[in-house]
Amino acid sequence: MSLWDWLGVILIALLMVLFLAMILVLRSTITIQMKARKSNQDETIKIEVTMLFGIIHFHYIIPRMSFSNLRTGLKVENDHADNLFSGHTNSEKQHINKEKIDQWSEQVKRMLHSTEGLFPWLKTTLKKISFQQFDWSTNVALPDAAVTATLTGALWAIKSTLVGWLSQHISLRQQPKLFVVPLFNSPPIFTTELSCIAKIRCGHAIHAGLVLIVRVLKVKGGVRKWLNILFKGS
Repeated sequence: MSLWDWLGVILIALLMVLFLAMILVLRSTITIQMKARKSNQDETIKIEVTMLFGIIHFHYIIPRMSFSNLRTGLKVENDHADNLFSGHTNSEKQHINKEKIDQWSEQVKRMLHSTEGLFPWLKTTLKKISFQQFDWSTNVALPDAAVTATLTGALWAIKSTLVGWLSQHISLRQQPKLFVVPLFNSPPIFTTELSCIAKIRCGHAIHAGLVLIVRVLKVKGGVRKWLNILFKGS
């Protein structure tokens, strides 16, 4: 075989490897695991995202939330880390108050005006997400037994409504496990724990991103507005 023949064989082999790698990437899944727990005044939220067969992962932890007053709002401390390149960690604190909520609301309005059919796109994308696990347990106790029973019924209604909404917009691969346990003759207590695992194929996520870009491009000045929103948000 001549040199050009060998180069052709090597090129074909490389293209086949790239093609197979692309198929593996598109068929791989993005897994999102979330665990949230609140026990009276203590709260913890942990979110872990893994992709490309675990090669890339992100950790996001909110170890503490505290409400000071209406003006200061909710104080949130969070830590996040990833393994991209050399990997890095970061910690920050922020206050979620009326001003912050108004800012987020304004950003959502600008996104709607900067994107053609943002809600239909979001609805279609959510259909591609599947919940492999959804467990939510709550223990509650109040000094009055009748009030405890009433609160228990209200919590059941809230959980059932939320799960019903999820089942309409997101694929639930496993029957959600919901528990509300009233504790009578007990000191006041409120403990709730949520554990869920959601997955979406990388191919679906990439397709959703490309569709979103096209929808933004269809709106005059949409890209500039989105960049402004993202830049200010960061």
